[in-house]
Order: sequence, then C-alpha cells, then structure tokens
Amino acid sequence: MLVPRSESAALVGKTCLVTGGAGGLGKAIAAAFLIAGANVVICDINDERIKQTSAEMAEIGSLTAVTADITSRSAMKHLFEEIAGKFGTLDILINNAAVMDRFEPVGDLDLELWDTVMGVNLTAPFLLSKLAVCSMLQKPNPDGCIINIASAAAKAGWLAGAAYTASKHGLVGLTKSTAAFYGPKGIRCHALILGVMIETNISDAFRTGCHPEGRQKVAEILSCLKPQPCDAEEVAALCVSLSNGPGWNVVNGGVIAVDHGWTNVVG
Repeated sequence: MLVPRSESAALVGKTCLVTGGAGGLGKAIAAAFLIAGANVVICDINDERIKQTSAEMAEIGSLTAVTADITSRSAMKHLFEEIAGKFGTLDILINNAAVMDRFEPVGDLDLELWDTVMGVNLTAPFLLSKLAVCSMLQKPNPDGCIINIASAAAKAGWLAGAAYTASKHGLVGLTKSTAAFYGPKGIRCHALILGVMIETNISDAFRTGCHPEGRQKVAEILSCLKPQPCDAEEVAALCVSLSNGPGWNVVNGGVIAVDHGWTNVVG
C-alpha cells in the first residue's frame, strides 16, 4: 500500500532511477524512494503501466515516468539528458528491469532468445551503469550507489534456462567490477540475489510457452524445497537502506542473498 512521504525523509535532494519501475518489484522500489524523499525517475517499456503507476504515486511525491526501451542506446542517452536537465546529476541507479527465458538448456536455446535476454538483463545494466557513473562523477564529492537486481539463478544452474542463468551470473560480475573500480571514487555497487518473489516475470514464465523438461525440473525443485517468498516492499526498503542508510557507506561490492536464507541451504 502506498503511503504519504515520510516527514523524516532521508534522501531529500537525491535522484534515483529505477528501471522496470512501473510494476512489480520496480514499482515497490520507486514508491519506497519517493517515501524517503528522493526525486524518483522510472522507466518502463509498458506505456499503460507507466500511466497507471504515475497516477497511483501522485499522492506520495513527484514522480518522473518515462516510457522507454532500456535496450535502446539513444533512448537511454535521452533519458539521462532529461535527468540532467531536471535534477542535475543522478545519485542512485536501480537496475531492476529483466526478462525471463523459457527454461531452455543450452542445446535447445535459440540464439534470438539468448540475444534478447542478454540485451535486457546484462547489456542494458552495463549501459545504464556507464551513464550513471559518468553522471555521478560530475559531483565534486561523489556519493553514488548502483544496485543490481540479480537472482538466485546467479548462484545456481537449475533455477532457469541457460540464457537467464548466464545473464544473472554476468550481472554479479559487472557488480564486482564496478564496485572495485569506482568504490574509491565514491560510488558503491551491490547486487541483490533475490529468492522467490510473488507476481514477477518468473511466475509469468510458468504460465506461458516454455521448455517442458526445463520447466518440470525447476517446478520439482521448488516443490521439494518450498522456499519462503520474499515481499516486494521489504526488498524495496532494503534498497533504500543500502543506498543511504546508517553504516552502509562502508559497504561496497556486496552480493547479498535476499531469500530468507534459502540459497545458503541449496546454492
């Protein structure tokens, strides 16, 4: 449930960009940063969801919502130009947008699907991180934060198909490299290894056409292990804390399991 902006807003004056911010976890993250007092920009490819989310969040604060494809270099360049014109520099980037594969193992995977999944899940976060650090470094004393939304599929090989699994492993590598190079320059970077989330594109994948053997394998494992689902609002609150909470300025390069300890047992 959306609530009014907090009187003790911790992020007043900071600007946060959330990709895939018009639905699911992205929407919860955008709301949490608005409540904390940040200037929030969301982008999403779904125009109807953008309009609906903008209307819903009007009661919290000023939301800048842009319909855009994160795989388009020109669209992302234009988005950052808009952010610069309106807010100056970017302070926080949440690379949340992602697409699921169809649970295909490598032998049955189409190159077209591989390219699509990699484009959204890995190449786009790279491009956005590149634009973000260039913006953050414009401040005399940068204090930026990038949070990459990864998955338990970044630790295991049995939670998705080859494309999604490889893309999320790659996102962890991008996180570590970004943290190592830009930490000394005032920009921290973390990856959240999310467990099972309710109402996400992973659950959508089970309802659409997918590789029957791959789907059955994942379903059997989840049925046996019965992981406890994560709540989107709690994950969103963690993102706010990681970006500007007490003590988090000394933490960089975190690859953080957000799954009630599930992957500690099975990873």
